[in-house]
Amino acid sequence: MLSKKELPTNTQYKHPKKIKGRFAPTPSGDIHFGSLVCALASYLDVKSAGGIWVIRIDDLDTPRLKDGASEQIIETLDHYNLISDEPIYYQSDHLATYREFLNDLIAKNLTYECECTRKRIRSIGGIYDNKCRNRKIKNGRTSIRLKINDQNEVNTFSDGIYGLQQKESYRVSRDFIISRKDDIPSYEYSVVIDDFIQEISYVLRGKDLIFSTFNQLTLQKSLNIDAPEYAHIPLVMNLKKRKLSKSDGALLDKKNFSMNLYLALELLGQNPVEELKSATVSEIINSATINWKRENVPKVFNKHAT
Repeated sequence: MLSKKELPTNTQYKHPKKIKGRFAPTPSGDIHFGSLVCALASYLDVKSAGGIWVIRIDDLDTPRLKDGASEQIIETLDHYNLISDEPIYYQSDHLATYREFLNDLIAKNLTYECECTRKRIRSIGGIYDNKCRNRKIKNGRTSIRLKINDQNEVNTFSDGIYGLQQKESYRVSRDFIISRKDDIPSYEYSVVIDDFIQEISYVLRGKDLIFSTFNQLTLQKSLNIDAPEYAHIPLVMNLKKRKLSKSDGALLDKKNFSMNLYLALELLGQNPVEELKSATVSEIINSATINWKRENVPKVFNKHAT
């Protein structure tokens, strides 16, 4: 845990320059083919540049967690030689640190309590209207929102695959939740703190999180901490053209690790040579690391998972 003296000040905190990326699954079940594609892309993007790759288990959202899933995920990744260079990081071990950074935002008058329900927000079109921003809430369970202003808001960023991204192109609430009513840190808040603690400099993940990047950049600016570079890859879709998920039952074929890797590399536009179909997992990973080209990753995957 960081001590108070290690918290960022009003001077922008600079981590030492190094290449470090992460894969951060939620332990709600074993990984599927879409998860493998994302983990592999993240690993190769960092390792091809001589960097450090780590695994983080996003285990804060307790209603979604499944017993034994963390161990299952780590074991599956191990079968594909996707092994963390550092001890596995569990979000649940860092609750006190999340609170310290939250106190820093509260001290800067950058937060407020909100009693609005999801039902109410859905009723107004799904975009929060800052109703509680200037209210004094005396009783009841409340969430905590970040107070966004012209000084801390980030409206654009350069994505490593999709190029310039503008906030106005996405439906993003301005004042977003950083601590839920059950006192669990929100996803966007917790990953910002995690990336800072772990000194993550490169984030490569699924395209469904592009919209969340604006909020994460705004949080980083509010805390005066460095932001990683962000890149997003297309989503692997099922035959109904929906994002592949654990609920599809689309678990990996554990009888053919090499072919799973080969198919993932094909999807990522890496044009693996035919000989790799019969190669070992280690040989495939070594070859893919040497030959990785981020610029070959397509903006849309043309194949569907079956």
